[in-house]
Amino acid sequence: MRVFAYLLFVVFILTASDSEAAVINNLRAGNYADKTRIVLDLDEAPKYSEVLSGSQLNINIDADVRQENVLTPKSDLVKKVILQRAGQGKAKVAVDLSKEPGSYKVFVLKSPNRLVIDFYRYVLSKQRTEIDKDMHYVSWRDYQGGRPVWLHILEVAPKSGYELRPILGKVSTIDKGRLSSATVEAGAFAAINSSYFDSSKWIIGNLKIDGDWVSCDFTPRTGLIIDQTGKAKIIPDLYYDGQVVAKNGKAVDITGINRERQANDLILYNRFYGSSTGTNTFGREVRVEKGKVTEISLKGNMTLRPGSIVLSGHGRSAEFLKTLKVGNKVEVRQTLEQEEADNAKHVIGAGPLLVRNGKAYVTADEEQFPADIAVGRAPRTAIGIKPDGSILLVVAEGRSVTSAGLTLNELAEYMVKLGASEAMNFDGGGSSEMVLNKKVVNKPSDGSERPVRAGLGVFRN
Repeated sequence: MRVFAYLLFVVFILTASDSEAAVINNLRAGNYADKTRIVLDLDEAPKYSEVLSGSQLNINIDADVRQENVLTPKSDLVKKVILQRAGQGKAKVAVDLSKEPGSYKVFVLKSPNRLVIDFYRYVLSKQRTEIDKDMHYVSWRDYQGGRPVWLHILEVAPKSGYELRPILGKVSTIDKGRLSSATVEAGAFAAINSSYFDSSKWIIGNLKIDGDWVSCDFTPRTGLIIDQTGKAKIIPDLYYDGQVVAKNGKAVDITGINRERQANDLILYNRFYGSSTGTNTFGREVRVEKGKVTEISLKGNMTLRPGSIVLSGHGRSAEFLKTLKVGNKVEVRQTLEQEEADNAKHVIGAGPLLVRNGKAYVTADEEQFPADIAVGRAPRTAIGIKPDGSILLVVAEGRSVTSAGLTLNELAEYMVKLGASEAMNFDGGGSSEMVLNKKVVNKPSDGSERPVRAGLGVFRN
């Protein structure tokens, strides 16, 4: 009796397992600008195998078929699709193609469960160009989630004959300029766009060039630092804290660097802003050179020159500046609250973080990025660092038929595929751009170069 009961139990389990096989409920097809798509709707995610033989693709699926079907899509790629049963809990899909495909992809989507077969009009490819022993460029045409994506990757070897340095849109100022022109003028061999910016002559994020502050950010966000030896490192949670301290010990917070002065602001201006502060007469401005006040103005629009800074105050901040006289000692304290960043030669803040310890780790919410950056597919720019110190500069095209762009999560996964142990996001959208040997290698989504305020250059030593 015990043996009989056991056999009944086994039969029950086997029967139950058979009954729990996935079921194909529907077969459909659609044509798009870049592909022909075949979709099987199922009640659960299936297991499958595929075999391409000449101009026919056969897919064997562990699933029952609710109804066999034959489709003849009006497609230049696909002639016929046959769905048929192939035994208990087994199905077969035979796709007759008009010609042997250049590229195709079979994948599973969930919620709802689908098996998708895409036949692409654009050939998947990975073309590598050796620039020299320390640098190579890759043009990678891929598909992500059934959508085309075109990536441009520049990899620079560690301890090479190259170094990374920030460059400005107009080289000497934060005025907007074409990256291709700035790259040539600065003497860089290659460059990508980097910092966020807005229309009011403001770089959004921490930016330090050769130890001098260009802009700041009070929100904890990810930044790239380059130390005095040229070594690059990605550091999260960098935020600016600045103060002006008078001789009597009284201090006031710096509320911005090289941006338009607003109510009660204390803005630090320097040569990167341009020829003058551009301020009105409703404030007070103090020039500081070598730690001493050398000039005071109530007229606004104070001249900017190398070797000095201008402290421009309004309201409460102007009241503080009234306590300063020509000849007074003044201390300007500035920190990113992390010693490595404070001691760095260059800092480029942007974000969010994409990869940490070799795994995708996107911190868009933690870094308080708005939806236009954090959500959806778009052209993207990123930098990654491999365990051996190699630098990855990546631009993904977007908003076009040939490249749909990437989400931040998808970008992070690509950076992991490329071998990055750490990676971060730079400004994207129409600003995403890579310049290599005086040429723009990607297709900007605006149709032409969008002028930017800052980039990251690759220079030959």
